[in-house]
Amino acid sequence: MDDTARTHYDSFLAPVYSWMHGSLEERIRKNREFFSRHALIPRDNRVALDLGAGVGYQSITLAQLGFSVTAVDFCSGLLEQLRMHAGDQRIGTLHGDIMDFALWSGRSPALITCMGDTLTHLHSLQEAEDLVRRCYNELAFGGRIVLSLRDYSREPAGEIIVVPVQRDNHRIFLCRFEYRDRTVSVRDILYSSGTGRWRRTASQYTKIRIAPVTLARMLADAGFVPGFCSADNGTIIAIARKDA
Repeated sequence: MDDTARTHYDSFLAPVYSWMHGSLEERIRKNREFFSRHALIPRDNRVALDLGAGVGYQSITLAQLGFSVTAVDFCSGLLEQLRMHAGDQRIGTLHGDIMDFALWSGRSPALITCMGDTLTHLHSLQEAEDLVRRCYNELAFGGRIVLSLRDYSREPAGEIIVVPVQRDNHRIFLCRFEYRDRTVSVRDILYSSGTGRWRRTASQYTKIRIAPVTLARMLADAGFVPGFCSADNGTIIAIARKDA
């Protein structure tokens, strides 16, 4: 995982992450609809692994559906929020880098999720390929993987885009994207008025650009059988299966 991303989350993003993404209940409702629509529900094997779990949008949904979930994230602040939201649901947490395979391997899950742009936080396409291959090896036969990420592949290098993300009476959150050949430089900008005057803080990190065709190739090369794939509204979603 990229070190600048880890620092960015620990020092800047974690305190505003839940606010920035809006209603937890609405996120869980949408995820529940998504998992149910694609028959991603537990059967005999109820083990699920959520890589890059954040505050628990996927983990909590999967636990509500009946999975026993292990949530992995490199940001202790986000995992603390996840545990608070989860209550007594069947979710265990692991604090660490998802590229530290020894941290989370050996569980033979029926389902692995890596969603919410986690893949783009890795150092390189090679790291993403390595992670997808490891997921294939770890899944039980017949198990499935669900990946989702922002599609940063369309804009030309040199393009700069500023996107308003969230606001209320006291805070405004913006993202500035500067596109390079293989990466995107992301600057998160927060304006806050808690002291009566607007104050600007910002932090920057880098994401990798993964095109839909590249993700499909990674899955196929790892041995997965493709299932659902979508690249609508700037988000790539892929579901694939490890054949029995």
